[in-house]
Parts: sequence; C-alpha cells; structure tokens
Amino acid sequence: MRRLGGAGERGSILPIIPVMALALLMIAGLVIDASRQLNARGQAVAFAEEAARAGAQAVRNEQPLQLDPAEARANVGDYCAGVLARGYVTQCGVTAIEPAAEGPARPLVVVVRVQTRIPATLLGMVGVRMLTAAGEGRAEPVEGDLVAPVTPTTP
Repeated sequence: MRRLGGAGERGSILPIIPVMALALLMIAGLVIDASRQLNARGQAVAFAEEAARAGAQAVRNEQPLQLDPAEARANVGDYCAGVLARGYVTQCGVTAIEPAAEGPARPLVVVVRVQTRIPATLLGMVGVRMLTAAGEGRAEPVEGDLVAPVTPTTP
C-alpha cells in the first residue's frame, strides 16, 4: 500500500503558489482600479452637471424663456477653467445647446461633457498606466412662478 504525500510528491504544490498569488493580485488590482474608475466617473458627472447649471443661468429676460448661447458657453468656460486646474480633468466644455423639449423651439438645455484621467494602481503591473472616465450633464432654467400662490383666508 502506498502512502499519500510520500517522498515523490513532496513540493508538488510549490510551482502553483506564485501563479495563484499573481492571479489574486491581478483580481485585487482590477477591483481597486475599477472602483477608482467608477469614482472618477461620478466626479466627472458631478462636474458636468455643475458646469451645465452654470450655463443654464444665462437666461435672456424675454418671453418665451430662452438662453443666450454665447453667455451660456462663457459661463461654462469659467466653471471649466477651475475644474481643468485640478489636473486630472482633461476635457470640459459645452457639447450642445439643445431646444426645449416642450413648447416653441428655442435654445434652453445646456449639455456639458467632462473627461477625467487617473493613474492606475495595481493594473500598472500589466501595462495599464492610465484610466479614463467621462460624464455628461444637462441643465435648463426653470420656467414659471417660483413664488407660492397666496391663498385667501376666510374670516
């Protein structure tokens, strides 16, 4: 009868340990870098929405409500200048000023796109040096009365 784990099988698991350790390290790198990329995407969307809100403040004082496209682009440009100074934001700007969904056709919706680029952490070991993420934001001014109607009280 032959014993398991005898002298002929000693050390047979050693060659697989470095391979398994490398595979676990790669999985950990993928999880860490994927979560960092999702976070970067969330920041890109937040920056894009804020820039779009800045652009949506360029309302002309006339009826029907519409935007001044030049002023909207300037407002977005001012906001984007601050965002681009962060270093990891590579692109920020107006992609479109679209007509309103309802009512007469008029420029009203500001669409902004922001792109970020962050260095990879553990995936850098396999040649992935940078991760990119992008987000889009849309904003339009609110139409109508913002003051609550006063209801008459009866004595």
